[in-house]
Amino acid sequence: MSEMDKAWAQELQRRIDIYDEIEARGGWQGRMSATDYLALLALAVVLVAGFWTWGV
Repeated sequence: MSEMDKAWAQELQRRIDIYDEIEARGGWQGRMSATDYLALLALAVVLVAGFWTWGV
């Protein structure tokens, strides 16, 4: 294994460890909930309807 492969393997393991730690705590900051998705859908509908009525 080359030095670059070893460095990449260490980096991958470091990232895996971080994700495992976050998952164990149960705290995914920035995770979107169903409410967030519904709010985005409502915003999209309002924007589309608004621009459609403005253009007609």
